[in-house]
Amino acid sequence: MEISTRSDKSTPIALLQTIIKPFRPHLVKPKKEFPAGSPYLDVHKTAKKRCNVTERQVEGIWLFDMKPKTPSSTKEGIVEKKRNIMYFAGGGWQMPPSSEHWKLCAELCQRVPNTVVTIVSYPLAPNSPAKDSMPMLERLYPHLFPVTEAEKALTEVIFAGDSAGGNVALGLVIKVLSSTPSAPVPQKLLVVSPAVDLRKQPVASSPFEKDLKTTDKSDPLLGIPFTNGTAGNWSRGADPETPWISPVLADVAVFRERGVAIYGITAGADVLAPPARHFAELCKEQGVKGRWLHWDGLMHCFVLAACYGIKEGKDGLDWLVGAIEE
Repeated sequence: MEISTRSDKSTPIALLQTIIKPFRPHLVKPKKEFPAGSPYLDVHKTAKKRCNVTERQVEGIWLFDMKPKTPSSTKEGIVEKKRNIMYFAGGGWQMPPSSEHWKLCAELCQRVPNTVVTIVSYPLAPNSPAKDSMPMLERLYPHLFPVTEAEKALTEVIFAGDSAGGNVALGLVIKVLSSTPSAPVPQKLLVVSPAVDLRKQPVASSPFEKDLKTTDKSDPLLGIPFTNGTAGNWSRGADPETPWISPVLADVAVFRERGVAIYGITAGADVLAPPARHFAELCKEQGVKGRWLHWDGLMHCFVLAACYGIKEGKDGLDWLVGAIEE
């Protein structure tokens, strides 16, 4: 794995982070509590405008398939490879995809040829914590892959997610492979500001304890108390040291062994970054393929700000598109 770092920061995002910091973490607190099970989602108007969106329910989980309204052109006689991106949106394991998530997925759908982006509406805490939600996702899992040999040869499956959704994407693959090592796997895992350590932070004597405490002072959006609370809601009734709940504790060699490449983005002013960067280092040590970008000074999930024209968000989105197309 190649790990790179950026440290430039434009005035607009610096101002944005300064303005929102006094309100942390109220901007990301859940506005309502969802009942148990997979919530049905209201498709955002931007997604409807830019994409054809088809809804379906598989094993009790709502899936929303997004395809561009104008299919990409292909040369006659040439069969091009297809991509299926399964997107798990963040939201502290308690909120459905935001408008920014729909816009991001619509953009990916438009910019990457022959791609279907599927938003996976996974069950949400507190009424569907990980111990209840993950078994439902395990039953869904085999349905996220091509069935016929011809489809398998022509289709690249990518699991993607941000924040809590990145945790779910990583944890689902880890959990499935722990019980069924021969199960199909996505060719790539694409994670933005993922939550990889759901133990109560800071964990004494962990390799990133000092970095975490320092980062908490500069984080304009989350903060340790908030992330501990949301992580506790998701891991309630389960052991947070279980690898599929805290992927930083997993044996990441399994990704190398199964040929899963991992691409990630972290931000320096984000309390989720220190454990996520450690996770990236573990992947590098174990020979996992992929790339990782760490951007000093930026806030949690800054890529979602691309829809507002923020330079760093647009650069992060460009990086994601490049990772998908590799």
